[in-house]
Amino acid sequence: MRILLAVVAAFFFTSGAHGQETQGPRQATLTQQKMCADQAKRAFHEMDAAEPKRKHNSVDSTDYTSHYDAKVNVCYIMTSSVLYLGNGTESVGRVVSDAFEGRVYASYLWLSDKVKKYWEVKPVDCSVKPRGQPEITCKDSDEFEQLVDKYFGVAR
Repeated sequence: MRILLAVVAAFFFTSGAHGQETQGPRQATLTQQKMCADQAKRAFHEMDAAEPKRKHNSVDSTDYTSHYDAKVNVCYIMTSSVLYLGNGTESVGRVVSDAFEGRVYASYLWLSDKVKKYWEVKPVDCSVKPRGQPEITCKDSDEFEQLVDKYFGVAR
C-alpha cells in the first residue's frame, strides 16, 4: 500500500510541470503540503500503533512534524519521543524519515545516566544522512536540530 501511495504521490507531484524545467527553487503547493501533512499523520499513527505499550507508570511523550520539499519531491516526517524507562532512566529520540517510503535520513538517541548531569551525557546515536552526501555524525541535540533543519527543512 505504501509503495502504491508513493507512486501516486510521485506522479501527482511531478505531473504539474508537464515536462517543463522550472528555474529557481520550487515552492510546494498547498495541495502538496496537505498531502504531505496527511501522509505524515498516517505514518505517525502507524508507528505509534506498532509500538508496544508499557505497563509501568511512565509519562511518555511522542509527537511529529512534517515538511514537503518540492525541490526533491520528498515528504519528510520527524518523530520525537521522550520515554521514562523506570529507575529514573529517560530516553530522548528523534528520527527524520520519508513519510511515504519510510527511508530514514537522520536519527538521534540520548539516554540519561544516573551519575552524570544531563548536559554531560553524549547521545548514543546522532547522525544525519543528507540526500546524495556522506553521513554526518553530530555531537549533540542542538547540532542535530540545525542539520535536520538545514538539509530537510524539518524543525521541532
